[in-house]
Parts: sequence; structure tokens; C-alpha cells
Amino acid sequence: MYTLIDNINTQIENYVSMMQVVSADALGLDIRAGHKLYVDDTCIVVNKRNDRTLQYYGGFGYCDEEYRKEVGDYVVYFEDDGRISKCLNRFEELNEI
Repeated sequence: MYTLIDNINTQIENYVSMMQVVSADALGLDIRAGHKLYVDDTCIVVNKRNDRTLQYYGGFGYCDEEYRKEVGDYVVYFEDDGRISKCLNRFEELNEI
């Protein structure tokens, strides 16, 4: 089981390493919500140790549990939640300018 968990975490780390690294303000959130968040078109990812700050200052504590998944050392928030979708849209708007 340890090997399986390590393999899954390695795959997640590889995927996350290809994502864009942003700070919370790039998503329209309070800067205290996080300095190292990962985004792509469908989700926002944070290291588990930084998730509480994102939940508190970023309001992600109100996200539907169905769209929040803990995988290995990371927490993934999917765009299907309105809060996440709003943040990803804000990020797109800021980067189109």
C-alpha cells in the first residue's frame, strides 16, 4: 500500500509541476489565502499544508465537498464549484489584458 500511495503522489506531483503557479491575488482572492497555488483550465491545486489558509482567507471552506478532493500531498478544487469557477474566470480575465 505504501508503494501505491507513493506512486499516486508522484503522478500528482508530476502533473502539478506542469501547472501554472500563481498567488491568491491572481485569482481575485485575499493575498493571505496563498502564495503558491497551481491552476489549469479545470482546477486549482494547493499543497495540503497550505489548504487551511486557502479555506479561511480564500473562502474555499465553503466549497462543496463533491468538488474538493485530497490526493496525496495535495488538495484539488474543481471548477464545477461556483467559487472555483469564479476564481478561474478572474484569472483568465487578468491574463487576457
